[in-house]
Amino acid sequence: SDVTKMAGIGDRVTSFVAGLGDRVVELSRDKWWKLALSIMIDFIGMLTFLIPILGEFGDIFWAPMSSLLLFQMYGSPLLSGIALLEEGLPFTDLIPTATIGWLCEFTIVGAWLGLNLAQASRPLRPNPRVTHLD
Repeated sequence: SDVTKMAGIGDRVTSFVAGLGDRVVELSRDKWWKLALSIMIDFIGMLTFLIPILGEFGDIFWAPMSSLLLFQMYGSPLLSGIALLEEGLPFTDLIPTATIGWLCEFTIVGAWLGLNLAQASRPLRPNPRVTHLD
């Protein structure tokens, strides 16, 4: 039935997102892979800016994904919230939020901005909605 098909699609999407999150967490443990991922996230966000009007609708889908990826990479609710706003608001796609996050963690830029992510970073979990009972 249609309900069963929709549930199957939902399960596949959930599995894909969880797998993507696991891979992002794994890769972001290395400083330079984290930079590459940050640049890629910013680049994807900027691509939606290149298509007038239609691109802004793409942000509806990209904003929460970008925010979740940054939370998984940096463990910062503040940076994640900024990414959600930046991607969700019109005409702000050119701000490289993920790369700024990397700069805040690995350079003196974080101290200048008062966002030292290296000290505030918490252990990353593959999926922030999942809790494990140990």
